[in-house]
Amino acid sequence: MVKIKKENKLKTALLENKSLIISQLKNEWEEAEKAFEQKKRKEKLIEFAKDAGLVAGKGLLAFLFIGGVLTVAVVAPNVFSAFGRLTKHRKYFKKEQFNKNKYYLKRHGLIKIKKIDQDTFEMSLTKRGEDKMLGDFFKSMRIQKSEKSDEYWRVVMFDIPNKHKWTRDIFRHKLKEMGFYQLQESVFITPYPCEKEIKLIVSALNISSFVYLIKTKDFSGDKELEKAFG
Repeated sequence: MVKIKKENKLKTALLENKSLIISQLKNEWEEAEKAFEQKKRKEKLIEFAKDAGLVAGKGLLAFLFIGGVLTVAVVAPNVFSAFGRLTKHRKYFKKEQFNKNKYYLKRHGLIKIKKIDQDTFEMSLTKRGEDKMLGDFFKSMRIQKSEKSDEYWRVVMFDIPNKHKWTRDIFRHKLKEMGFYQLQESVFITPYPCEKEIKLIVSALNISSFVYLIKTKDFSGDKELEKAFG
């Protein structure tokens, strides 16, 4: 029962922050494309193609999660136009790749496909698909690093009671995953904008009353921080 409540809380928090899901997908495509530009050998191109297919599959799960049922035309799947509105990487979403993702997701019980007529069908997420979407997004959530600093530090401080130890450990681990530098056991810092991400995580874990986010320009210089963030 506790697990179900936590899953529902996370799902609600994500639905209230759809733009973060879209932004995360864009960032993943940017990283994949940079890898493509930097790697010219054949085996690296194959590696990139696999990464691209993975992101496209995750993107499809994300759109179904956000929009519910997706009606698709067999000849020219309208999902392409949806991707095109959100990212400049529309060229990667070819019909062949779309069909591969569709059948892969169906075979693994992540989506349901219902035929409407000879030319159209509907796709929707299964419970298993929703769980995978939420899990993948939460695990992959990162702070977007910018080359130019806005000269502000973001300090995250928390005092989460022992009765919420499991949640406290998850939150601390997530901050490390996202690239925060740990100053003390419950104090983390980063020079990159992270307000929306922290708000989402705190809301999903239901720890809003125990977490504080401070944005400041005044922070004593520290050699370790200079080394960690350049």
